[in-house]
Amino acid sequence: MKILVPHDGSAASDRALRKAISFGKRLNYEIILLHVIDLKLLQSDTILKYMQKKRLLIKAKTDLLKFLRMGGQSMLKRRIVSSKKHGVKIRFSLRIGSTSEVIIKFAKTEKVDFILMGSRAFPPLHGDKYQRLRILGSVARNVSELSDCPVMIVK
Repeated sequence: MKILVPHDGSAASDRALRKAISFGKRLNYEIILLHVIDLKLLQSDTILKYMQKKRLLIKAKTDLLKFLRMGGQSMLKRRIVSSKKHGVKIRFSLRIGSTSEVIIKFAKTEKVDFILMGSRAFPPLHGDKYQRLRILGSVARNVSELSDCPVMIVK
């Protein structure tokens, strides 16, 4: 049995990972951490035709992508080391693309049993310290609506 935990390095993703570790220990599930580098972070290639120094922009995009990969791998490796101390079977994968689409496709390809992911709460409205607006982010919403497997969202 497999649990997919999409992870972006946030506290919400760490909460989801802790919950996955709890399930993994009790049910002997394998945990797969997935980090997606969303290409929306990089400027569209269509703008290149308007740029005079295309080579510089292409090199900058390539360098940025390498940097993002290294950062993502480092972040996931730290969480793997920490998670293994709990005695769970865990591995990671890093992908590039549209975050929601990659998560859904990865879950199908890996035949995961469920996805466990974090979601952030927005700050209180109009200074109301007692109320917090709870809205799913677009990634959590898309994954929960479009995934073929169950999705648990951790606040």
